[in-house]
Amino acid sequence: MQKRKYYNQVFIFSMLLLIVSSCNPEDGEDGAMGAQGEQGIQGEQGPAGDDVTLTTPAAYGTWEVISEVGSDVAKYVYINEDNTLEILSEDQLGFKRAERTNVTVSVNQIITNDLYGSIGIFGINNYEVSDDILTITRSNDSDPIIMQRSTTVPAPSNWINELTVLDEGNTAWDRDVDIAFDGTYLLGLNSNGYNIEQINPIDFNVEGIIPTTHSAYAVEIEKSDAADKQLFQSSNGSQIFHSYIYSSNTFNYTSLDLGAWIYGIASIVPGELWAASGSEKTLYHYWAHEPISPGEILGTITLDFQPRGLDYRDGFLYVTEGNRIHKCQTSPEFKVIESYELRRHNVTGITYDGTNFWLAATSWNDYDTQKLIKVDLTL
Repeated sequence: MQKRKYYNQVFIFSMLLLIVSSCNPEDGEDGAMGAQGEQGIQGEQGPAGDDVTLTTPAAYGTWEVISEVGSDVAKYVYINEDNTLEILSEDQLGFKRAERTNVTVSVNQIITNDLYGSIGIFGINNYEVSDDILTITRSNDSDPIIMQRSTTVPAPSNWINELTVLDEGNTAWDRDVDIAFDGTYLLGLNSNGYNIEQINPIDFNVEGIIPTTHSAYAVEIEKSDAADKQLFQSSNGSQIFHSYIYSSNTFNYTSLDLGAWIYGIASIVPGELWAASGSEKTLYHYWAHEPISPGEILGTITLDFQPRGLDYRDGFLYVTEGNRIHKCQTSPEFKVIESYELRRHNVTGITYDGTNFWLAATSWNDYDTQKLIKVDLTL
């Protein structure tokens, strides 16, 4: 009799568990299975919960900036569903930039840890979208950014042209330089021995050296067929450059004072050239009246960045900046015609061998190794 009473208690307890389990399914998930007593019956599965509804942030899409934002004026913005932000910008002279960063986008905020001069989004930025107008309230209390949704925004790949590496070789140079081509060799300074090296572009061997007393991190060969054509040399942080006769390495003249840190020199025709000052962020159009006088400054172009290597070809001035090369017309007004980039490199020098452009550059993965790189950019 006592054993039967025990079984009855177990049966009653199991039935109670079955009733409770059947009446209380988990919200949003399949219902829980009923408990099974020692001799009880397996409980039935509860009904499925409702599907979760996700809201897609309205900020996703392509936008045209319609408010003034900084000196590096942002033109177009991609806010992508993979939580990346791409900004296409262009300043008043036409210098283009394309920036990309990771962001977190919610239904009312855009969060990033990167700060870009072209748009100035940093930290937690609130936003709202109304009638295809996106207004971003920036965390730094600057004026809001206002953008209009657009389907005609240019693709980032069409904004700046990507260059392809055709050939490359290492050099023994110990720092960034601007380079020149003399018709046979690539020229650049190796400051370990204060020599300008003549490098064979086929095998990258040093074929000859030109002694110098200057820290000539920018060198240039005068565009001339004359036997006494010039070799121009900068001198580290100095405000001047020097002219030597290339064939004999004899001194010719010293320029007037320009801006300090002349990073690039580009010959146009005999006596006329461009020089770039990193300290003053300025390009100088220069005319030399050698050997009677050191010359005169014909004009200046002020930039919002430090220009590096220069080259002048076929009526256009090529200016390097970061990983970009800008092709510029210099008259009747100065403006950028086209921009190129060498991905994941820092470009400091540029020259042309008659077929292709060569760049002096370092990889972002190896800043200690100076390279000469031939790219698919031509005239």
